[in-house]
Amino acid sequence: MEVSEILKEARTKKGMTQQELADCVYVTRQTISKWELGKSVPDEASLRLLYKCLDIDNNDKKEIKKLATDRQTIFMIVLALVFSPVVIGIRYCLFKLEKFKRIKILIESIGFVLFALYLRALKDMVAYMLIFLIFISYLSYRYYLLSLERGNDEKE
Repeated sequence: MEVSEILKEARTKKGMTQQELADCVYVTRQTISKWELGKSVPDEASLRLLYKCLDIDNNDKKEIKKLATDRQTIFMIVLALVFSPVVIGIRYCLFKLEKFKRIKILIESIGFVLFALYLRALKDMVAYMLIFLIFISYLSYRYYLLSLERGNDEKE
């Protein structure tokens, strides 16, 4: 079960509206809506307030905390990788050094996937499949270009 489903189910069991829950947790109704749609997850402080307001049992508490923490951790890793000065520095060096074309292709491909995941707004298996297909297509295209360059180098 997802965080969004657990929260929505607990709120409806309690007979609360999104606005009432938002007032209880000190967030906006739109934030509650995003949590219930799975577009975002509550932070640690909001989770504690949600547990109190919704009387969530211990099993659901553990599951919510695990799911929310995992998703937040993945998001923070993606942000760190995409915007890290080290990654930007490595990409710049690989751009300048044409010797390492395979590594450059791999880094670009991974960067593309991370960027696509970062921009993805909805949780949808179709989005995951499209991102995977685009990644494989891009990787194949880059290796194809690399093989063409090798063919040209061998002829010279």
